[in-house]
Parts: sequence; C-alpha cells; structure tokens
Amino acid sequence: MAKPGASRNTPTAKKSAIAKMAPATGSKGGKNNAGASIQNMGFRDQVSSYAAHHQLVAVETLMRLWANPMSSVLTWLVIAIALTLPGALWISLDNLSQLSGRFQASGSITVYLVPGTAIKDGQTTQKTIAGLSHVVYTRFIDADTALEEFRTTSGLKDALDLLPSNPLPPVIVVEPQLGTPQAQVLALGKSIERLPFVDVVELDTAWLERLLALLALSERIIWVMGALLALAIVLVVGNTIRLSIAARVDEIRVVKLVGGTNAWVRRPFLYTGLWFGMVGGLMAWVLLAICWLLVSGPVEDLAQLYGSTFSLAPLSASAALFLLFSAMFLGWLGAWWSVHRHLDQIEP
Repeated sequence: MAKPGASRNTPTAKKSAIAKMAPATGSKGGKNNAGASIQNMGFRDQVSSYAAHHQLVAVETLMRLWANPMSSVLTWLVIAIALTLPGALWISLDNLSQLSGRFQASGSITVYLVPGTAIKDGQTTQKTIAGLSHVVYTRFIDADTALEEFRTTSGLKDALDLLPSNPLPPVIVVEPQLGTPQAQVLALGKSIERLPFVDVVELDTAWLERLLALLALSERIIWVMGALLALAIVLVVGNTIRLSIAARVDEIRVVKLVGGTNAWVRRPFLYTGLWFGMVGGLMAWVLLAICWLLVSGPVEDLAQLYGSTFSLAPLSASAALFLLFSAMFLGWLGAWWSVHRHLDQIEP
C-alpha cells in the first residue's frame, strides 16, 4: 500500500508539475500566446466599435440629465427662452415681408391726364401704357367716375354739388411688375410723361422705400440680438458643463490613470451640451407655437376690420430646423469651450 503523497515524487508526477508551471507555447516559434495580447482590428470593426461607443455615451448622458431633472429643466428653459425671443421677432419680420409683398413691390403709378380729355383718348392712352414693358395692370378712371368715387368716400356730397363743373381730371392707375427695380420704374414714369394727353405722373414709392428700410433695420436688429443671445447660450451651457466637470474630477483622473485619452473623457460632456441644445431648441419651438396660437386670432380680427384677409403665418419648417440645429450647435460649442478650458488642468 502506497504511502499518502508518495505519488508526488514519481517521475510522472514531476513531469506533470513542470508542464503546469511552464509557459504555454504557440505553434510558431514557441511564442507565448497566453494572457493579454494585441489584436489587429479591421476598419469595419473599428467603425462599429466607434459608433457603438458613441451610442452608449449618448444614451448614458441623456439618462444622467433625466436623473437630475431640476437643474436640467432649468437649463433647458433658459436656452428655450433665449431662442424664443429672436424666433418671435423672426416670425414678425417674415409676416411683415409677406404683407408688404401683397402690395406691388415697386409701388403704383398714378397718371393724371389733361383736364377735359375725352374718354376715347384716355382709353387709347391706357392701351398705350399697358403695352409698355414692366406694366402688369392699368385702370382708366374717367372724370365723372372719379368725381363720383370722391363724392362717396369724402362725405362732401353737398359741397361738391355746388361746384359749377367737374374739377377732377381723368386718371390712369398703373401697377408695374412685382419686383421691378426702382430705376426701371422711374424710367417707366419718364416714358409715360412723354405720351399725349398726360399732364402729371406721380410715383407712389416713398412709403414703400420707408417700409423696406424699416424691414432691413429690423432684420439687422434681429441678427444682433440673436448673436448676443447665442453667446448667452454658450456661456450658460459652458458654466453648466464646468460644474459637471468639477463634480466628476476623481472619475476623470481614474479614467486618465488607466489610459483614457482626452477625446474619451471629453465625449460625454460634448453629448451633454448637445442634449442641452436639442431639448432647449424643441422647447423653444413649442413656445413659439403657443405664442402663434395666442396671437394669430387677434391678428386676423384686426385684419378683418381693415378689410384684409391677412393671417399670421407660423414659423416655417426650414426656420424651425435652422433653430433646432443652431441650438444643438450652440450647446455643443458651449460644452467644447468649457471642456477645452478645464480638461487639461485635471491630471492623475
């Protein structure tokens, strides 16, 4: 009967123990393939891994924001309100531009004929003017019709009845083509002045020039305010990201200590800024829609009092997308600015 432990000293047992302690060898050259090793990944695998990590970080950062709803909602509201003001001004400017487009962009031309001009001669002059370039509409108003219209609209019926004769001349109303340059409209007026039976040509463009100048000034103001509010959004998001970085300093040091790159550490904060901008932009769009619903009804009632069918148009789809992508870019820019400033200062 063998003694306990005797088998440990047999040649077979010694060979087995040596085999267990010896490093494993590969099939080529006896190289060690056990433990950690470097593997070469294909381009497709690298892209897949990169996309998977981005997806993971995007979901994780969104869940972090929802985990702390109070501060996140406050930041989103600040961004939404900052975007709502220039958005509302843009809607107003866009509607004013459309309203001014309903009038002839070049202004109308009023042609006063020589007093006493016969109706036949006036109609002939009207046809001649209608054949000129850049003219889309003409209307001949004889002296009697003009007096009757003035009698109806002025409320001076009794005084006009005392006049011995009709003092009003025949009139031709001319509307140039929409968008005709002012220089060509002026040239058109000069051409009409040289026609027979034409006494005075009056171009009604002064009010339109003032309106266009006012719209240009309003557009410039909107861009300036938008730039200032965009800077405010960048600063708000940057400060929020700075506080988030300060709360995760130890985590960042550990990640850098085990070999994490700055890009790896920066990525969650950039996605946080992107989420801030995206949700803030969506909330701004909702606020603008609510404002449009509250204001569109009174605007239509006011337009009806002036005999107009004008209705307030909401924010267009292209403008809404521009607002959303601008908010996302500003959120990302604020996060990148904050991370770029503070990340290099954190070392393990």
